[in-house]
Amino acid sequence: MQLDWLKPLTSLDGPFACATLDASNLDPVTRSRRLAAWGSARRELGRRGADDETLAVLEEAVTDPAGAGERTRVVCASQGHLVLDVGMDGRPRRESSSFGPVPRLMEVVRGLDGKETHAVVRLDREGADIEVIDPNGAIVTATDVTGEHDELRKVGAGGASQRRFQARAEDSWKHNANQIAAELDRLVRRLRLGAVFLEGEEHMASYLVEQASGPTAELLVRLDTGGRAAGTSETAEASARDAALARRRVERDARLLERFGDAKGAGSTVEGWSAVTEAVARAQVAHVLLHPDVWDGEPEAPAVSEPTSGERDPNALIWSLAPVGAEISLVAQPFDAKDGVAAILRWNDASTPD
Repeated sequence: MQLDWLKPLTSLDGPFACATLDASNLDPVTRSRRLAAWGSARRELGRRGADDETLAVLEEAVTDPAGAGERTRVVCASQGHLVLDVGMDGRPRRESSSFGPVPRLMEVVRGLDGKETHAVVRLDREGADIEVIDPNGAIVTATDVTGEHDELRKVGAGGASQRRFQARAEDSWKHNANQIAAELDRLVRRLRLGAVFLEGEEHMASYLVEQASGPTAELLVRLDTGGRAAGTSETAEASARDAALARRRVERDARLLERFGDAKGAGSTVEGWSAVTEAVARAQVAHVLLHPDVWDGEPEAPAVSEPTSGERDPNALIWSLAPVGAEISLVAQPFDAKDGVAAILRWNDASTPD
């Protein structure tokens, strides 16, 4: 998981007041519970030292609807300014708040890890509607690519005429697929997409696969749902994409563990909280692997807690990774590492901790 979204925050002066709340919007009861939970957290945050301006901007954020269904909302503010507002699918493991020099962000990492900025390409023979969606589910950009060629249908004219019409139609489809591929190449480069989902017209999808360049071709995932036609099921589309992303996460973990094994054999890894945090401080770390047990074993948080700065605080670890451009992944598959945490290093020398 890239931490680009966190890097701007690390240059800000704290302390940070944060709240992780169940923002589910199912019925009036869930809204009342959210407001009651926030009221309790606000009183405790004030008691801990959060100023009125900071509490006010947090309240404005958490009382604003966060979308339908079961949702988690993580908000952070400092010195009267809202600095982080993340909404995620599903309810939080626990509701908590914190006030201190390091914001509590493990819930964000847990909710977004494995979810990638991706494109959804809804195809028909004339072109495609392309949406780029970020890990929070928000639309980053939307584009309509309509081909210039209008010979779009194979016509049963018979004999040589039929073959001529078919060839012209296929040429039009290929030309339109080429335009879509060019737009996808641009989006892949500019927005660092992690996946491109193809939905809709089968022949156009096949032509697009043929036309796509190397980087884009590697990201293409064909789905049997959706398209440009009216009446397609958004729920079915979202479920298919979620299932595909889950499969990609399993594949990602397998590749990451293979990479970790190779790096370990080359002496380019460290394991355990002390060694990892020391390597992060030296800007040696390229990628941190954290076993979910480390998160699951994090001490139960009361309604309000102050993040510790100790070496075993995963929130402090996340905070320290962003400035050095390191990634973090919660690896669901078991891996053998001291304390359930390890790092792949950018470089290694005699002073690197064992």
